Amino acid sequence: MNKQLLIDQLAAFGLDEVEAQIYLYLIENGPRTALQLSREINVDRSKIYRSVERLGGKKFIEQTHAAWGKKLQAASPSNIELMIKEQEDQLQTRKEGLPALIEELGKVTSYAKREFEVKHYRGQEGLRQMLWNHLAANKEILAFSYKNKNDIVGKTYAEKIRAEQVARKLTLYEVENETDQNDYWYTDAEGWEKYYKSRYIPQKSLDIKQYIAIYNHTVSIINWLDEEEVGLEIINEDYADMQKKLFWQSWELAGKTPAKKKTPAQSKK
Repeated sequence: MNKQLLIDQLAAFGLDEVEAQIYLYLIENGPRTALQLSREINVDRSKIYRSVERLGGKKFIEQTHAAWGKKLQAASPSNIELMIKEQEDQLQTRKEGLPALIEELGKVTSYAKREFEVKHYRGQEGLRQMLWNHLAANKEILAFSYKNKNDIVGKTYAEKIRAEQVARKLTLYEVENETDQNDYWYTDAEGWEKYYKSRYIPQKSLDIKQYIAIYNHTVSIINWLDEEEVGLEIINEDYADMQKKLFWQSWELAGKTPAKKKTPAQSKK
């Protein structure tokens, strides 16, 4: 038995190294008291008690009661499957309750109307977080679009964003210097054509160099020019409202200009 391999595998199920050691030791050696465990695996008794309490909550160990007193024993490995099922059920419950929770929390304060909040992001993780934040939009995302998301955050993550956008029934409107004209070669997201609308605007009218998204009370600015991956979120209701008006004015202007179809190398969604 490769114990270190098992310890590493158990870490994926939420066990730290001491917890994994205790669980494997009980499987191999049978029931033990906390004092016996402390002596036999050479771990401080107070740490044993804390670890045992967490393992019990995760259903990895059980207590036995016999004439010789209370001991700890490893639960059946099949309990891991039960734990995962319970976590899946809890996650589903949270997902179902999330929209109502967000709506109610949004009513608690009106800070966005009073204050001007700015958040900074850097690197790939920062850009991915910003794109995920766009999904908090109510019904629609308005964007001045630049470059290909597949190239910036990777197609796998970009597809995750697109699929989630469709699942949440959020429509993305984009004004851009190039347009795919309904040739969605860059994505396999089912239903994308229903929740994505774009219009072409010539560079002489509006030269777009950053990806700027407006949703709710937020203006999100993502920059990756010259390999500098930085982003900014400005949260203020009045400022966001002004940017939304500018977007729709650009949208109307773009609607009066014939679109230039882009090649796969140019596309950006």
